[in-house]
Amino acid sequence: MLLRELVENSAVSVISSEGGTEIEITDVVYDSRQVTPGALYVAIPGTKAHGDSFIEQARQAGARAIVSENPHEGLGVPWVQVANPRQGLGMMGRCFFGVDLTQMTTIGITGTNGKTTTAYLMKHLLDKHVGPEHGWMFGTTGNVLGAKRFEATHTTPESIDIFRLMSQVTEPPRGLVMEVSSHSLALDRVAGMEFDLGVWTNLTQDHLDFHGTMEDYYTIKKRLFTQYLKPAGCAIINVDDEYGRRLAGELADDCRVVTFGHDNADVLIEVSKCSWSGIRMVLTYDNQTYRFTAPLTGEFNLSNLTAMLTAGFVLDMDVMTLEKVAATAPGVPGRMEVVDIHAPFTVVVDYAHTPDALINILSTASALTTERVICMFSCGGDRDRTKRPIMGRAVAEHCDYAVVTSDNPRSEDPEQIIAEILPGMTPGFGYEVVPDRREAIRTALTMARPGDCVIIAGKGHETFQEIQGVRHHFDDREEVVTAWTQITR
Repeated sequence: MLLRELVENSAVSVISSEGGTEIEITDVVYDSRQVTPGALYVAIPGTKAHGDSFIEQARQAGARAIVSENPHEGLGVPWVQVANPRQGLGMMGRCFFGVDLTQMTTIGITGTNGKTTTAYLMKHLLDKHVGPEHGWMFGTTGNVLGAKRFEATHTTPESIDIFRLMSQVTEPPRGLVMEVSSHSLALDRVAGMEFDLGVWTNLTQDHLDFHGTMEDYYTIKKRLFTQYLKPAGCAIINVDDEYGRRLAGELADDCRVVTFGHDNADVLIEVSKCSWSGIRMVLTYDNQTYRFTAPLTGEFNLSNLTAMLTAGFVLDMDVMTLEKVAATAPGVPGRMEVVDIHAPFTVVVDYAHTPDALINILSTASALTTERVICMFSCGGDRDRTKRPIMGRAVAEHCDYAVVTSDNPRSEDPEQIIAEILPGMTPGFGYEVVPDRREAIRTALTMARPGDCVIIAGKGHETFQEIQGVRHHFDDREEVVTAWTQITR
């Protein structure tokens, strides 16, 4: 494809350029290490370094042209200065790889909590809608391309990487589900994507180290619905969430909106019952009543499940199919995952690492547990410090005892992180501090009695502990099994 055609057809905003654009481009890349002769190198600003720093490396590797937000006179190869190279990257990638999103059902999911579980459920739904071999998913716990699974490096990958994958398969997907993080929206990583359905799960405090305020956090999340829906796209919104109610009102004149929740919703949760064995629910939609059962646990999964069923209604799937989809809904690794160690108490591993997520998991466990709920938790390093005491308070108010430990301290001192959690603890609440996570798991299991529930919170599906820039293998589920084996010898 000619550079001129690529720029024009991608509708990127050009500020200036130098050199001829009637040149053939053989690839589009944003990593100078991936440049091959004839490629277009797009220099995007990064969190640690700007792509401009690697232009010479790209040129030496054979880059035929450069796109940047800055001019580069006398570079020796044609260059194009654009207003937003990150956005341009996605748009040019979609154009270059010839991706036709109109031929597939696409679902984007955003929110603080519930994105991963809802993505799994939506993938399960699309498997029935388009066939499992034709459904793709991108999210926190991994990427799924039909029958193939790959580890995820980001919750939301660069859209150009998705477009490249689509160009490399014999048949592109017919259905695609993505977790769309606030970071990816702020950094235009989803540029070029369009969604038939945009799903809002909720908004609670998280990532304020990046966004600054809840208002900015909300505004960024809202972009999924204002910038990335297809012309006939639909916003599916949880109005049990206060920001969801606000969003539904603000979008009412811009796109189709279908709400779900317990009150004043299009898909209304009339009756629900949650137990360790599953969920039973009655929904009303369009003056019809529907009954569903699912092998999921917890009120928050009730919301995730309703989001999936709402999508099914919007996609005009028949009720018998939706009943089967709900009845076979998959659990998600590290999300309310019960670890079976044949103990007289229950052990649950969960990814909960925000105040709201902790409240959800602890409230669910309390309702299903006859004795005490013990929570082992911490906060990640190099992240929003303001939520640390809030998480301490959430735990103290919603369980019976806590073990405060370490969770991916990254460059920080784990004991300093713990020191910032403890002021949130309610006076008189029982807890102990065990900075070593492995020992903390052992401590929680040792103190558990018959009928108790032990919540191991924070890491969920993760299989590492990040300390001073190094990832050490660490899987909470494995550690629970090992600790209990040692305790019961």
